[in-house]
Order: sequence, then C-alpha cells, then structure tokens
Amino acid sequence: MPFAYVNGVNIHHLVHGDGPDSIVFLHGFCQSSRFWETTLEQLPDRYTGYALDLRGFGDSEKDKGPYGIPDLADDVLSFANDLGIERFTLVGNSMGGIVCQSFATRHGARLEKLVLVSTGASVSNSAAALEKADYMAGMEWSRDFFENAVKGFFAILPEDWERHVEPAMNASREAMVESTRSSASLDFFGAVGAISVPTLIVQGEKDIGRTPEDGRRLNEAIDNSILHILPGAGHTPMLERSDLFHPIFLDFLK
Repeated sequence: MPFAYVNGVNIHHLVHGDGPDSIVFLHGFCQSSRFWETTLEQLPDRYTGYALDLRGFGDSEKDKGPYGIPDLADDVLSFANDLGIERFTLVGNSMGGIVCQSFATRHGARLEKLVLVSTGASVSNSAAALEKADYMAGMEWSRDFFENAVKGFFAILPEDWERHVEPAMNASREAMVESTRSSASLDFFGAVGAISVPTLIVQGEKDIGRTPEDGRRLNEAIDNSILHILPGAGHTPMLERSDLFHPIFLDFLK
C-alpha cells in the first residue's frame, strides 16, 4: 500500500493513473479513501488521481494529532509538496469538503479546480456537533455504531456497503472527536467568496446531513461555481448516483 510521510505521519493513499494532471480526493467523517475508488477508475488518461486517508482515518497512521480541519488541510499541502505536485484539482466529500475549503481559502494559488460534494461552509447546529463529539469521546467502540454510521451516508444503500465498515472502525477516536469539534467551530462563509478557481458543487437531493440548501448557499457565496443537486442521492452521490455524478464531474474537468 502506498504511503507518504507527511508532517510526521504516514498517510495512506490510493493512486490511479499516471497522467500529467493531478487530482486529490478527500473522504468524509467516518469514511476512507475507498469512497473514491469508483471515481478514480473513471479518470481520463491525462490524470493521476490520489485518494487520501486523512490522518487518523482509514489506513493512515493513528495517534499522532493534531486533527483539526486546518491541520488536515496542511497535510494535503505537504502531501502535494512531497510528491512534487505544484497545482492540482482538489475534491472533497462531507468533512473532506470542509478540509477543501480550509485549503482553498489559504492555499488557493495551488489549485486548478475545486469540487465540493455533500458539504457546507458551516455546521448548522454547532451545539449538536459538540454534543456528538462528547458522546464519541466516551462511548463504547462497537460495530453496531459504525454500521449505523455507514448506512446513514446512503439514501440508496449499495449491496457492498459493509465493506466500508472496517475502515470506519479503524479511525482514531481522538481524530473523530477533534475533527468534529473543529468542524463545529469553523464558518467559511466570510472566506469562500475569495475562491476564484472554477468550483463544482454537488449535493444529494435526499441528504439529511448536508441538505441541498447547504449547496445553494455555497453556490451563492462562490462566484465562479456551479451547483448540481442529484435526485435520489443521499450523502455520497458519487456512489449512489454514479450514473449522474461522473458525467457531471468529468465534464467539469474538461
């Protein structure tokens, strides 16, 4: 398995293709790089795609924080520097989309394009998010919890959904708690208006975690952006409505 030593942590990542143009994919909370496998396989020959397991998640090294959203964004910068990638397209789902916004607002000169999937510029209920973090800090780590968490990503449950449970269970408790608290404290609406690169925003019509309204607000805040709301999809439209997501995504890359 490929790893990159980034800011003192071994970051696991999937690699697909060997083209001159680079795309970096970031997963969401309680997820892993596996959520982007299908998209990696769709990339045209001109691209090399990298799907990261953020520090503390998936198969990346555990127990070496910090795990705040800006820290995860800095890992992306160091990852790109380590591989000699000067400019690239950055794609993020859910929490990964929040990391993308943190990156774009501080390191925007490194981006060619930006893709935000099932995310938002702020948490709608910070108190609830902090309560969730407190619960995770003291809860019993159980398979039932993670099965329910993974199921919650889908309005259209795929047959192979259980393959995502083990990577979710591999997450560091500290990473899950700290990243949740960090997300609750951030509001990018005052900063995303400065994003100038072409930006694609995709939301699932039936996503209850990040509703279509989150996408509309991002679309209004980022001038050079386009919004697609995919019918029937929940929190992972790239898997639930691959038939719609990938044509939109690939057309945007052109």
